[in-house]
Amino acid sequence: MNKAEKNKSRTRLEQRESDIMEAATRLFADEGFHGTSTRKIAAAAGVSEGTLFHYYGTKNVLLLAILDDFYEQLTESAREGVESVMGTRDRLLFLANNHLRALMDNQALMMRLIQVYLSVDIHYYRDYKKSPIHKLNYRYTRIFDNVVREGMERGYIREGLELSAMRDLFFGGLEYGMRTLIGRKYKQERITTYVEAIVEPLWQSMQAPAAAGNESTTDSRLEASFERLEQIIERLEQVK
Repeated sequence: MNKAEKNKSRTRLEQRESDIMEAATRLFADEGFHGTSTRKIAAAAGVSEGTLFHYYGTKNVLLLAILDDFYEQLTESAREGVESVMGTRDRLLFLANNHLRALMDNQALMMRLIQVYLSVDIHYYRDYKKSPIHKLNYRYTRIFDNVVREGMERGYIREGLELSAMRDLFFGGLEYGMRTLIGRKYKQERITTYVEAIVEPLWQSMQAPAAAGNESTTDSRLEASFERLEQIIERLEQVK
């Protein structure tokens, strides 16, 4: 088999894997995890049940693959977004918006699937830190932790905060807020306002006394400096 044939074969295998995950996600949303058979998933994906088991040994393994893909996309979007935002408060607002929109876009499906996974993984409650869900969640929530730690270093967030408690308040409030938004059938544009109402009290409680009201001014000056620097570089390049 030459290189072109190998690439074509790999693409076909990856497409089958993607088709199975998409079919399973759709059926889990419509009929529930326990109400969806592997035979039905295979039929919806256009493959045999044997092929499904070749890619995913059990339905539980397939469930974890869906969650892993969701967390990977969520983590990547959060990391990229935080790197493009300057202020600590603005970073927290971005993380909150990104988190809540991801859940809302999936109509809370991922939250339900996480709860299902916790009920089918018999080892989860025995040793949480060794569970796959813990590893996925740990990698994602470290982004929030890093934002808070950097805020402390910059003097915007007071030192001595119980970081795990702040993390629980942040994500717990958002996930409870998601239920409120879905229950009241809020439109997407309402999410930003709702996120600000959740994050602002937490931000006020986290701020260092001397930093209150100063961060936005400092960050604006930094952004203006960067813009002037970029303009100078552009003019120098034009001269060349």
